[in-house]
Amino acid sequence: MKRTLFLIAVAIIPALGLGVTLGGCPKKNDKARDPGSKHDAGKLAVATDAAGPAEPLMLTPALPVPPIPAGLPALPENPSITPEAVALGELLFFDTRLSTANTMACATCHDPAAGFAGGTRQDTASGKPNLRRAPALVNLAWHKALGWDGRYASLAEHLAAHARGQLGDDLASAVSRIGDLAGYRAHFARIGGEPSGDLAMTALAAYVSTRYAGGSPWDRLERSPDVPADVRAGYQVFSGKAQCSVCHTPPLYTDLQYHRLGLIATADEGRGRVEPAQKGAFKTPTLRGATARTGFFHDASATSLDAAIDWHLAGGTGQGADPSIVDPVLKKIVLTPKERADLGAFVRALSDPSSPPVVKPALP
Repeated sequence: MKRTLFLIAVAIIPALGLGVTLGGCPKKNDKARDPGSKHDAGKLAVATDAAGPAEPLMLTPALPVPPIPAGLPALPENPSITPEAVALGELLFFDTRLSTANTMACATCHDPAAGFAGGTRQDTASGKPNLRRAPALVNLAWHKALGWDGRYASLAEHLAAHARGQLGDDLASAVSRIGDLAGYRAHFARIGGEPSGDLAMTALAAYVSTRYAGGSPWDRLERSPDVPADVRAGYQVFSGKAQCSVCHTPPLYTDLQYHRLGLIATADEGRGRVEPAQKGAFKTPTLRGATARTGFFHDASATSLDAAIDWHLAGGTGQGADPSIVDPVLKKIVLTPKERADLGAFVRALSDPSSPPVVKPALP
């Protein structure tokens, strides 16, 4: 019989700078969280026969694994992070069919346009309110514990818990809803087998682990004589008078530790869930990529980067903070107007304004 060749769009990864977290997901028609328009990053050749089933799909080669950007530490090689795993992980990250109601995906809450972070405390797929906003899924490859409270010892544990808690289903059941699609079957086969929750976990972990935030203007100019004067002066304020680097430690610009800020708009013990003595403490978020975010602190109580900086400089007062559970290291610091402007210039220089937008892939 005569065969006809069809080309079906499938996805491969975008090259960009960095699970599923305790932050929740918005409703189906929350346009502010739309992860972006679709792109055809790869193609899939399908030979069909009018008298029989289609032949196995042939995927074009996946793009290389994103390189670690300038400014970030080296990482040991991880054999589970392959181009093929990252390509499949990207598809799963954007696919609303993984949720019970087909209304939300990982990307819905961890908005790529907002640095893979959430701007508000959102509801889960079941409508249950979350205590915290979704933190930025960037540079997680260097984290030893995950989540605002660090209760998850591995990315696999973190992803599994949040697939159930946020999307409303375990990954095995979620994959069963898409596993018969030819495009997905080809992607799963390329990383080792039939569609399954375990392979989906491997792919999602590969994608999330390679969402990097680096290569910023500061990374490119730190040792150059061409650093703008305000940025250079801002670094001195950041690491000196303002004491920002005590917690936002280079090169990740987080110490990966937990600090009590007193910001508990809801009943949330934070790190106290793991260590009772650390009640009210939350992990220091990275300042890398912060200019893209629309919410700050675990409870999204600040809505701009400047508001977050000023709250710290004021010694942790305002925004409903409880002074009885504010880390004593957080003291009021008075800067001159120039020092404050320079500090802001430096913090903004930790984000790369030239990063291309993340484009939603065309799903199978």
